[in-house]
Amino acid sequence: MSRKSQRRYRKRPDRRVWVFSELNHDLRPEQIANILTAAGLEQARLEAEATQEHERQHTHHGVGSVTEEVPDA
Repeated sequence: MSRKSQRRYRKRPDRRVWVFSELNHDLRPEQIANILTAAGLEQARLEAEATQEHERQHTHHGVGSVTEEVPDA
């Protein structure tokens, strides 16, 4: 395989990666559940922060904050 056809992967500095030094066949289901839950909660937190930032950016630029005056009848 030539070097150009190989894909390169770089981890973003703010992204966490789970690293296990060796395969542990003794993991109990509760331990696996705890690991997955922690990772899922972290992902949800990051997505909530990104959503808030996105909404803040659009609010400050006037998008979505259009108000229309209605004359009194």
